[in-house]
Amino acid sequence: MFCSQCGKEIADDARFCASCGTSVSGTQASPVKEPDTGEPLLVLRPRFIGWVTALSVVPIQLFMTVWGAGFCGGIGMFAVKGLGLPLPTWSTFVFFGCLFFFGIPLLVYTARKRTYGQTEYRFFRDRLEYVEGFWTAENKTIKYDKVTETSMRRGIIQRHYGLGTIFLATPATGFQQGRAMSGIRIRDVEEPEKVYEAVEELIET
Repeated sequence: MFCSQCGKEIADDARFCASCGTSVSGTQASPVKEPDTGEPLLVLRPRFIGWVTALSVVPIQLFMTVWGAGFCGGIGMFAVKGLGLPLPTWSTFVFFGCLFFFGIPLLVYTARKRTYGQTEYRFFRDRLEYVEGFWTAENKTIKYDKVTETSMRRGIIQRHYGLGTIFLATPATGFQQGRAMSGIRIRDVEEPEKVYEAVEELIET
């Protein structure tokens, strides 16, 4: 058995813990559940939808195109004149406008696709291991006993593609107007109803 105070293993007939000196009785000592080191029971990966990513970046794409053409194009125009290059005045504005118009969605598309490709949620018997990131890799482990609430959301586009997002709230999660503002979001998983039931079952057990 194990000491209820420090968790050290002690003999079954011991009266005191040899490590911390805590008095031991049948009700005070309790077994400690060792972490599951085997294969994950459930592995989830998000599904990437390219046109949704491209559409979501349109507002910032248009803003940055106007800003880039005006600001960077203006600086480029003075540089062209200063260097005496045989280029029309409008060329720098067009160049930087096209650069931002096509470059920003391409950058966002590539980054998000790679992020989705490297994202994985591994559910073990006692914990969730979460790996995500392209520019910055993030690895996180959450014990099921720290999860306070599970919920599932499905937007219009997600429903069309049979996807959903499952949210796991923890004590550190913030709430505003009754809605969780942070936490672990298992994004764009297929067969979300089945996955949600499986995740709830794992957490409750």
